[in-house]
Amino acid sequence: MSKYRLKGASGPVINQSFPLGARTLIGRADDCDLRIDHEQVSPRHAEIREQENGGLLLTQLDPAGEILLNGEAVRKNPLASGDEIRIANCRWVLQAPGLRPEKVLTSEAVRPRRGYLPWLIVAALMAAAAGAWYQGLLPF
Repeated sequence: MSKYRLKGASGPVINQSFPLGARTLIGRADDCDLRIDHEQVSPRHAEIREQENGGLLLTQLDPAGEILLNGEAVRKNPLASGDEIRIANCRWVLQAPGLRPEKVLTSEAVRPRRGYLPWLIVAALMAAAAGAWYQGLLPF
């Protein structure tokens, strides 16, 4: 059994988790492991297969069916944790428990953010108070 899973990110699969097997068939047909009932999805649209090295390979099975991997159309492509797969109106993020999704959690994405809004509010209040004092509206 694969350590990977697909986490639904939009469309009818949102917030659903789909564990991947050695071979996961995606499509509209009843025998598909991940079934999508949508007119733009082929009966057997794509498959995700675990390779001998432990990685995953996404393959388009129907030439008429489009697959977007990280926003780009693909026919056959290796997958990595954090990849985004889109078929019709469904979008998934590939997750590997215990592995850091390199495309999602880059050092830039996880660095602490500085909160400028509180300082901006304090500066605006101080400027308003100084302006009011200068106009003689404050009894100081």
